Amino acid sequence: MSGTDEHAEIREQLALFVAGALAAEVETQIARHTASCPTCAAELERWQLISGGLRRLPTPQASRALLERTRAMVSAQIAVRAEQRQNRIVLILLVCFSWVVTVAGWTVFRFMTGGFLSLFDIQFHQTWLLFAMFSAVTWLAGASAAVLLSARRQRERRLAL
Repeated sequence: MSGTDEHAEIREQLALFVAGALAAEVETQIARHTASCPTCAAELERWQLISGGLRRLPTPQASRALLERTRAMVSAQIAVRAEQRQNRIVLILLVCFSWVVTVAGWTVFRFMTGGFLSLFDIQFHQTWLLFAMFSAVTWLAGASAAVLLSARRQRERRLAL
């Protein structure tokens, strides 16, 4: 490495050297070089003065009001996410419940309209239409319950704010 390249490389790393952000072997190399090079030593001294001045500056502190607003916003976001997670679980349970009621309802409906052996009958007469209406009412009831739960939770959240 030529002398000018070494000087340029050392000068690029002086700020990191002063901050203590370099590996030990690089710090040793820079310390050796600045001990023998007055130009780089002067540059190092300037960086040390800047670093010392920066350390003496007061550290900005956030106001108490800002901290409280931030805590309140974070708490609100956590509550919203928890509520969304809970709503998702309730919706999944409602869908599963509707499917179970549909499947169980079909079995009960077929049993009541034609006896136990009709469960294995694949012919669909007019019973499928009645069952389709029953299923639609079941799904509508599940959807209504989900809407009502959601509206109640939103109303509770607005009142809490």
